[in-house]
Amino acid sequence: MSCTIETASDRDYLHVAALDRISWPIAPDLFIPDGEHIWRIWCDMATLLVARRPGDSDQLSESGDIAGALVMFPTNASELCLHKIMVHPECRGSGIGTQLMRAGLARANMPVLLTVDPSNNAAVTLYQNFGFNVRERIDGYYRPHEHRLIMVHPGPN
Repeated sequence: MSCTIETASDRDYLHVAALDRISWPIAPDLFIPDGEHIWRIWCDMATLLVARRPGDSDQLSESGDIAGALVMFPTNASELCLHKIMVHPECRGSGIGTQLMRAGLARANMPVLLTVDPSNNAAVTLYQNFGFNVRERIDGYYRPHEHRLIMVHPGPN
């Protein structure tokens, strides 16, 4: 599947917000105005990369020609937080997530951290294959039964 990875423009935020709802289908029909607000801000203030499939705007429901996205932003600890990487369900398994991760890490000018559910072995292994290491496990990160691993990539050499 042919994709172009590029920095999102301020015109992309509604499609990225739609992709967010599609990719995390806990409540896909729920309209979250603040969600659109934060995506608009991230277009200007964060590293927001999109995987664009030229000519596919009619095939990808709601997200236009955007098949995937990655967002990361600086923390107050001199690291980048890889907040989200997502791929449209119709495009999963085609290497778009890998392309986004490589492009995001290539743009990183400092260490990159992310959080992941420790029971998500596939994701933990994937992140380790990209050079992330477990820094710590935090039990009850969100709620008492929702634990997270903090994983860190060393950044540029």
